[in-house]
Amino acid sequence: MSRRNAAREAQTGLFVIAGVIAVIVALFLLTDPGNLRGRYYAYTVVPDAGGIRKGDPVQMRGVNIGRVRGFQIGGRGVVVRLELEGEYPVPRDSRVTMKSSGLLGGMTADIIPGRAEQTLTQGDTIPAIAAAAGLTDIASQLSGRADTVLARAEMLLSPATIGHVGASAAELQILTTQLAAVATEQRGQLNELMASLRRASAGVEAASTRPELQRAIARTDSITRRVDAAAADLQGTVAALRQTTTQLGTASASLNNVLGGIERGQGTLGKLTHDDALYRDLDAAAVSARQLTDDIRNNPKKYVNIRVF
Repeated sequence: MSRRNAAREAQTGLFVIAGVIAVIVALFLLTDPGNLRGRYYAYTVVPDAGGIRKGDPVQMRGVNIGRVRGFQIGGRGVVVRLELEGEYPVPRDSRVTMKSSGLLGGMTADIIPGRAEQTLTQGDTIPAIAAAAGLTDIASQLSGRADTVLARAEMLLSPATIGHVGASAAELQILTTQLAAVATEQRGQLNELMASLRRASAGVEAASTRPELQRAIARTDSITRRVDAAAADLQGTVAALRQTTTQLGTASASLNNVLGGIERGQGTLGKLTHDDALYRDLDAAAVSARQLTDDIRNNPKKYVNIRVF
């Protein structure tokens, strides 16, 4: 009985183990193992994968959030399958680009997050943008430029160029010598000019301190004061002449008025000049006065009678 129970228990254990294995195999066959690990898959289509390999990291803002799981080459380009961690939400309007991750040629699928509130889910496709130039491409460009620089350096170091440079150096040396001679000559002339200016300055200073110059300056000041006084007197005389001219103008106007009155027969002189009868009366009176004077002179006793008691 004990052997039968032991065999029966062994069969039961094997059956349970086989069932568990069958369930596990069914789960792996019917369910994606990424879902069991809390991950999901997204896809992107690029025209050129740029050498990215299966298992390369997927990053967002420098954090590894998944890995590349596979590729599918089609007519539109390369479909890249990305396995993303479910704990890192990726906005639905995000973009992905392939960039170099080191000097050894490693690549990274870099997700540039968007601003949408909805996040990616299983099977979504992320649009791809043009990949930035990798270090390999940059190295190739630098290598091409270096070749160009080397070619130009070889042209500059050619025998003809070296000969031209040597000739230019010789001409430059000759020109430098000539310039040094000219500078020496100009320095001597400048020293002579400075000495002449010093002598002239000393002469001017000596002339300005002589007593004759001071006396001449004093005389000039005296003459200036006299000229100022004469100018003041002249201004007074001019003012007096102006006043006299004004008075003469006033007298002339008065005389013109008097003459005008005489011509119009106004006043005594006017009547005398215009009334003939008055003129004749005055003439007769003058004749009578003359006769009276002659009579008094001839017969004084007739008019003067002096008695002495």
